[in-house]
Amino acid sequence: MTILILGSDVDEHATWMLAHLAQRGADVELFDSRWFPGDMQIAFDPVARTGLLRLPSGRQLDWGQIHSVYWRNYNGLAATALPDAEQAEIAHNDTRSMFETLLLELDSRWVNSFHAFRLHQTKPVQLARVAALGIPVPATCLGNDAESIRSFVALHGECIFKPVQGGAHTQKVTPDLLGDEALSRLAMAPVTIQEKITGDDIRVFVAGDRVLACQIETDALDFRDDPRAKITTCSLPPDVHKQALAIANTLELLWTGIDFRRTPEGRYVFFEANPSPMFIGFEQRTGLPLTESLATLLLC
Repeated sequence: MTILILGSDVDEHATWMLAHLAQRGADVELFDSRWFPGDMQIAFDPVARTGLLRLPSGRQLDWGQIHSVYWRNYNGLAATALPDAEQAEIAHNDTRSMFETLLLELDSRWVNSFHAFRLHQTKPVQLARVAALGIPVPATCLGNDAESIRSFVALHGECIFKPVQGGAHTQKVTPDLLGDEALSRLAMAPVTIQEKITGDDIRVFVAGDRVLACQIETDALDFRDDPRAKITTCSLPPDVHKQALAIANTLELLWTGIDFRRTPEGRYVFFEANPSPMFIGFEQRTGLPLTESLATLLLC
């Protein structure tokens, strides 16, 4: 049985897992979405629900041979160079439809699934689902309505802002960002505004039913901005351990990195759950068995 890694050969985590699984004797192949349709072929029978995948190497895999997939990155698809813009759009849509059929219909163990990634891309839904579990989340205002944002900041005082889907680090809301000129940029994109939660950053990795946690000590608003952040292993209270498993379950995640902030009063506030977290640096600085935990999910 074969394991696929959806990612690229320049992504550290994809190549790390490729090497680790190969060392363990697994039949593992890299699988880059950008190879399709020019260098990789897919066939699918929707009645029998069987398929074929032919890699650029020429190796052919029946879908039934594929045991599991580690979804590291979906890097989009190769653009079809056609002189006619309408035909190019049709070709792109057909390519996406075919490739995403594989993402939805390949009956393998996905770590994680297409649907789980969609939930992550729509972070307002992720927050709503976790809040519905009774787990604390920051007071949040999402959108592009300037008056709602001003009212929210007036109510909650010190606030932060970040993108709705992600891709940029957290920043502090300052008075100049609430002026007419700054808020006029909401016509270009919505934003996430949240009350500022003070405390210690806690990163929790969930791999199946395994929960591994570490504490990040930093003075930075976003720990990713602090290369000197101190990262150490930590234990979780039993209720937070259960919450981490419940979050993974409700967001359909077999493997995730969950970010909490622990307030000075000991309250754990949920920020987000990443379906493809970076983990190599955390493992190297703490000794947590993250590579092995992920590999076990893909091999079992």
